[in-house]
Amino acid sequence: MKPFYTARQSDPEKQFIEYLNQSRKVKWWFKNGEGEIKYFAVLRQDDRAFYPDFIIQFNDGSVGIFDTKSGRTAKTGDAAPRAEALQKFIEKQNQNGKKLVVGGITIYVNGTWRYNDSEKYKYDPKDLSKWKVLDL
Repeated sequence: MKPFYTARQSDPEKQFIEYLNQSRKVKWWFKNGEGEIKYFAVLRQDDRAFYPDFIIQFNDGSVGIFDTKSGRTAKTGDAAPRAEALQKFIEKQNQNGKKLVVGGITIYVNGTWRYNDSEKYKYDPKDLSKWKVLDL
């Protein structure tokens, strides 16, 4: 729906929406909600639901799932279980023939969006060598 309306957004979410809207590779995107059964959730290892921030369909039909974070929230203890659960979900869906080709925790740093799709999540602001640049 254009324009997009929401009652509450974090700064990383606002920045990510701007990035998505400028992309020529994005067919559509959905800002996921939180805490309700009507929204998309990934089950974590501790049996708690995790609601990734964005679901994106790219022009080639593939789908990406991203959860935006900033420095402090990328480092918290809650980021790792979310990131690792999301990677397991993507891997399982791809094994079942889905087109979930990309996803993970995403941060804005030094003018680029980067995402972590590692099986074991690690955030060290001094070493982002395992974080991939999101090229949209």
